[in-house]
Amino acid sequence: MVINSTSNQKYKYISKLKNKKYRDIEDKFIIESKKLVEEAISSADVDFIFLSESKKDYQTNLEKIIFDDKLFNKLSNLKSPDGFAAVVKKKKENEISSKRVLLLDGLNDPGNMGTIIRSAEAFGFNDILLGPNTVDIYNEKTLRASMGSIFRLNIKQTSYEDLDLLKKSYKLVAADMSGYDINKCKIEDDIVLVIGNEANGLSDTIRSMTDIYVKIPMKGQIESLNAAIAASILMNNLSLWFGKNFSYSLPARGDDGSPQSSG
Repeated sequence: MVINSTSNQKYKYISKLKNKKYRDIEDKFIIESKKLVEEAISSADVDFIFLSESKKDYQTNLEKIIFDDKLFNKLSNLKSPDGFAAVVKKKKENEISSKRVLLLDGLNDPGNMGTIIRSAEAFGFNDILLGPNTVDIYNEKTLRASMGSIFRLNIKQTSYEDLDLLKKSYKLVAADMSGYDINKCKIEDDIVLVIGNEANGLSDTIRSMTDIYVKIPMKGQIESLNAAIAASILMNNLSLWFGKNFSYSLPARGDDGSPQSSG
């Protein structure tokens, strides 16, 4: 059966899932493109797939719903949809278990979020914490930019109170332009790497909790890097020497909690 009416219940249901409020109620979200659908089939809990009529012969053991091409395009958020989409159940949040954890503190851009999630998988940061006021990870732009990594990582919401408890076992290492050169800070402790808001940086609450600030040394007249690029470089740097034997002491901080100059 090919659905061709906007009054169809499945059409209405999928349309509602474009709204974050409804995604939160249903604990489900939409993905688009054949690549993401097949990533989800192998790594996530797919509720059902929906296809344009031109793709109706696609073989799957999952429930398959077919919309005529015009109606499918109305459901799509893509300029040039390929006719593949699915409704996926949100992954259950698990307890933190990694020695390297990523915390996103008020990150706003969904494209940055997705890119960071993809880099986190690449560099072994398998636990990601989402601080208050952080963009929805099930935004369609985030999902596309993550390229399927979102299905394989443990990503969970957190509060400042939860972070305070986590600090009993982890050092908070925050990215900040006034911090220490990441290439000179070999941190053996279990860490939570914090990336702040694109425009405003770290929140005051996170600053009060941070143990050490780190920065990426740069040349030229560049003042800062895109949040996703900075996060990727820092995670890569930390992953390269994780587990090696280093002898060092944690750089000192000033009485006001700010990083002291390393000279």
